[in-house]
Amino acid sequence: MTPDPVDVQALFARHYFYFAALATLGALQIALSIGGYRGMWLVPGRISTRITGALLIAAGVALFFLLPLWVDGPWAAGSVEADSSTRLWGKADWEDLGAARNVNDVDGGLAGTGQATWFPLSALIAVVVSISAGALNRKLFPGRMTVTVGDSSAESADVDGVDRLRNSSYRSALFASWKRLKRDVRVDAAALLERADRWSISVLVWGRLRK
Repeated sequence: MTPDPVDVQALFARHYFYFAALATLGALQIALSIGGYRGMWLVPGRISTRITGALLIAAGVALFFLLPLWVDGPWAAGSVEADSSTRLWGKADWEDLGAARNVNDVDGGLAGTGQATWFPLSALIAVVVSISAGALNRKLFPGRMTVTVGDSSAESADVDGVDRLRNSSYRSALFASWKRLKRDVRVDAAALLERADRWSISVLVWGRLRK
């Protein structure tokens, strides 16, 4: 059966989403473990979080490139050639696996616009999963998700933004940052505008708002 480009595009988009979501989640976990931002770790423990991140990246890559061995698509054994329009629908074999994903976008392959849509969505999913897992870990393992006393990164009333994730959940960090923003925004804006030129638009607008 000759593949329908619409079916090929739907298949590629789904597989690319799996790959991007897992790889992004893994890369995010490695970065969070290096920074010590416990509030978004998937698992308690810095080393275990880093290992989990590496495994997620490897799983995403393996899933994307090995799925043609088990899932029917435009890569049937013996039909993978330079011209992707001549391929047949079916499962690939090991010999054709290297070229299985090489499908022109006019024949249903994932174009750049499609990647620009699915990648941000997968990144958003990765962030949401990290936030949810971090909050759950703080409830299940409070002792392991808290900075030890004397650590310079420990939570305090003066810490907000990303640094607060070292010892609190994303929700707590968000509320603390928002509270501090509302408290300091006018003072900080006024201090910046004092150093601006008198003729600048920002100074003129700020002056009218203060009247």
